[in-house]
Amino acid sequence: DPAMQRSRTWFWLVLLLCSVPCAVAQSTTGPPSASSPAPSDSSASGPTADAPAAETPWDRAETYVEDHGEEYVGLATNPARPFGNESAVYRAAPPLRYNRVEGLVLGLRRAPLSLRDPDDTARIYGQLGYAFALRDVRYTIGVESKLIRDEETGLKLGVSYEKQTLTPDRWKTSYAENSLGGLGLGYDFFDYYEGEGLSVYAVQALPSTFRLTAGVRFEEHRPVSRNTGWSLFEAASFRPNPTAEAGRLHAGTVSLEGGHVEDRDDLPTGAAFRTTATIGTAFGGDLRANRYEVDGRAFLPLSDDTRLGLRLRGGYATSDAPPQQQFALGGIGSVRSYDQNALRGTRMLLGNAEYIIDGATLDDNFLDDLFLVGLFDAGWVGGPDSRFRVGDVLPSAGFGIGLDDREVRLDVAWPLRTVPDTGSRPSIWLRISPNF
Repeated sequence: DPAMQRSRTWFWLVLLLCSVPCAVAQSTTGPPSASSPAPSDSSASGPTADAPAAETPWDRAETYVEDHGEEYVGLATNPARPFGNESAVYRAAPPLRYNRVEGLVLGLRRAPLSLRDPDDTARIYGQLGYAFALRDVRYTIGVESKLIRDEETGLKLGVSYEKQTLTPDRWKTSYAENSLGGLGLGYDFFDYYEGEGLSVYAVQALPSTFRLTAGVRFEEHRPVSRNTGWSLFEAASFRPNPTAEAGRLHAGTVSLEGGHVEDRDDLPTGAAFRTTATIGTAFGGDLRANRYEVDGRAFLPLSDDTRLGLRLRGGYATSDAPPQQQFALGGIGSVRSYDQNALRGTRMLLGNAEYIIDGATLDDNFLDDLFLVGLFDAGWVGGPDSRFRVGDVLPSAGFGIGLDDREVRLDVAWPLRTVPDTGSRPSIWLRISPNF
């Protein structure tokens, strides 16, 4: 059965990707601390009833993966921040990844300065990795200094230089899911270009979970192509990577986000928004387009066990925007059951809805705690001279089922329009990331 085969594939690949940080954790834990339980004497056969069992290497490795999964492979380890994958400043992918452009990337990373830690006042951060299919090094080096140390209204300044493989699609899913899709089945959900240059920025935390980021970027964009077609099970062949426009981008960026979502990977409640502007018309350079994007989402409690999840996302770019600054819809993260990134343009509207039921039962003794989701997606993409028409909207609908979890579930969806250019067809996916 293809669905069962895909489920087994994703399960083993999750373990495979997690094995690297697990190994790092086990190799860096060192000897037990002074506070660890002392070993019993030779006459004892095991821990006493009153003494807690000593933490095993596997326990320490599991904790390490939970704490650093986002840094290593791009797992969503902070559900309270629904826009964790998106940043106007930190655009480098995690150091362990796989895609059709870079192939396998192995590297190390040091996280940026934390605004939440008042004792963390200055830091050198960055990332270094080697992309085997590109046969090139990917790196980021930066330094940050905190001007205001208050936990709620902290302010930090930073400067960085990087040469990275970048994507405008990282909002669609986690890097962990994208790497597993490519490594196991030949599915890559992102499109890529190379960016190299300098960034200067400031990040200001504001009360009530708001955060303001502003800065300038001076970078060179270069096209990159598909460099590998290898996948473990060869379920599909990788898509070609769209050609980016080469040139210098000198741009100002500003981003404001706020809100809070509790239990995002389970039964979420709350609301959040994010708006971002990239202004390339006022700083010179070759790529002088402006790009604006806004995302709002809410999870409304209808009862103790049901939620209505809504997302509305829109984007606008000026008519001279190069491909890497345009918007693409279709597939995972946007409108399911259409080819990935099949539609591209300078204007975009996207709506997603989920009706979430927790604790549904199939049988009192078997599958008595299912997580059910009703799904609906609708998206539109247009060019500079396009007008929005309902007849041009791509809609799809379906359902998802999980074992008491929104993060790991099986999604089944059908297109509600037949659009030959987008390869519309029913789809089945085992997901390890929430759709939004």
